[in-house]
Amino acid sequence: MRLYRLIFLLLLMPLSAIALYNGNPSLPMMPEEGLFISKEHWLGLKAGYEFNRVYDRKLHMEGQHLEHCTKKVQKYESLSNFGLVTLNFNDRAELFGSLGSLSSEISHHPFSDTKISYHSGTNVAWGVGGRAILAYWGDLQLSVNAEYVKSHPGLSSLKVNGKSYPTRHAEIDYCEWQVGIGVSYRFNWFVPYIGVDYADFRERIEHLDSIKFLIPSKHVTFKDTYPCGLFLGFGLAAQKAFQLNAEVRFINENAVSLSADFKF
Repeated sequence: MRLYRLIFLLLLMPLSAIALYNGNPSLPMMPEEGLFISKEHWLGLKAGYEFNRVYDRKLHMEGQHLEHCTKKVQKYESLSNFGLVTLNFNDRAELFGSLGSLSSEISHHPFSDTKISYHSGTNVAWGVGGRAILAYWGDLQLSVNAEYVKSHPGLSSLKVNGKSYPTRHAEIDYCEWQVGIGVSYRFNWFVPYIGVDYADFRERIEHLDSIKFLIPSKHVTFKDTYPCGLFLGFGLAAQKAFQLNAEVRFINENAVSLSADFKF
């Protein structure tokens, strides 16, 4: 009964809560056998999909031109979808590349009577990363992960107190890198996990010429307020070819991620 209660709790978390996706510490061993490549072979290949939804992230404005502004960001949301290709080494380490789309929305009140909202268009994003199992004791695994994601979307909407302003030439420079460490435990096909991460997030919006009466520098940069976060989740791993994973993250952001991989 305890196992089913844990599954139920983790399934509910994405509905009530939500840095970058960390993934299951046991992913290099999920699944252990590919459809075509024998598990005795030292090199494996996976193809997968990753969904990432951030409901809230703790951000602040950064810059020397903000002496009289409120730096706290009231709202940040983002949505990304990625396809992934992963090289697996002896079921102990992985390197992966991702390609997909990213969109985001930011709202803040630099002055008590002023609300500025930025909406990015959906644009191409890419990333690289890896993870490795450092140690294991029976069914308990300890692993580290690292990832870098980059995107350069245009600004599709700019509003001040609900009034739209031109976005001509305005663009967003988004980049983030993250490292994490986590532990997982394998209950046959069910693999829950927990860990901590450290992220460096930056989103710089440039060429804000139409609202230079508010932001004279014509650009604004948003950074993490709390770089460290907590993540937990679970994986469902078939013995052969396929695995699913769900993850939620807290403290520095409220986010949920889902992924699936097919091992050749």
